[in-house]
Amino acid sequence: MPGIADLSADEVRDALRLLNAEDAAIASGNRRVLRDQLVAPGRVTDLLDLAPDGAAEAFRHIAVDGAASVEDLLSRGWAGVGRLPEPLDWLQRRAMIIVGREGLVHATDAAREGFSTMVLDLREEPPIDDAPLMVEAARTVLVAPNEGALDRATAVPGAALRAVSATVAVSDRSPAAVHAALESAGLTVSAATADAPQAMTLGLPGTEQEAVGPRAIRRLLEQSLEEQRQIRLEYFASSRGGQATERVVDPWTFTDDLLRGYCHLREGERTFAVDRIGRARLLSTHRTHDPVE
Repeated sequence: MPGIADLSADEVRDALRLLNAEDAAIASGNRRVLRDQLVAPGRVTDLLDLAPDGAAEAFRHIAVDGAASVEDLLSRGWAGVGRLPEPLDWLQRRAMIIVGREGLVHATDAAREGFSTMVLDLREEPPIDDAPLMVEAARTVLVAPNEGALDRATAVPGAALRAVSATVAVSDRSPAAVHAALESAGLTVSAATADAPQAMTLGLPGTEQEAVGPRAIRRLLEQSLEEQRQIRLEYFASSRGGQATERVVDPWTFTDDLLRGYCHLREGERTFAVDRIGRARLLSTHRTHDPVE
């Protein structure tokens, strides 16, 4: 994660001047003073209260959701040379944000730490009887070895990751999809996978996976749609008492527990009910027939 150490001596002195802080005269001393300024309780709060329109919102976005491009923050591009456009420049000159080598805007480690302290200190816990319970969907949990690794991971658009702590993020995408997105962005991902509580075997992107039981089968059908991969079904003709056939299906849609797609056995469009599927296997092959309009 970019920090005070990544700033030039001139940038550090400029930030100290704008923060009305004492200049220590030597580079290492200035960096220490600047960091102490930003992590001091309430300091980030005061700076955001003084920030121009749009700056505070942009900083909160980066501090909570991770690094972002200038276009995502301001809805307009940036040449990538010199100072950031306003109001990001206001934050940059005070060492609250910095542009990483990949061109994304990051919150500096000190400013993020000061912001986290601010959030923890100001949060008022409501009475337990009145406390609302927040339920959010998360199909993937990513654990990073350090904050810098998490910052890089949350900047990958295809992974749809959202930081929930210093080294943990969640995504509503499947583990295989998140894994593939991170690797395509050049990030190293561990081959280890967590055990699933239901009867479904998780695998790396492109590997075959199998599911038994309605809940696990639904998840595998959704994953087959998301990754546009063929799925093999053990399908019963009429409920579970009928004769079972093996079907390879190119998935098109999955709504109301009904999978619509191209059936290679019948060579045409078919609809399959979840309660008639005894077993599902996600194949490594991509679908070969696109949806019929």
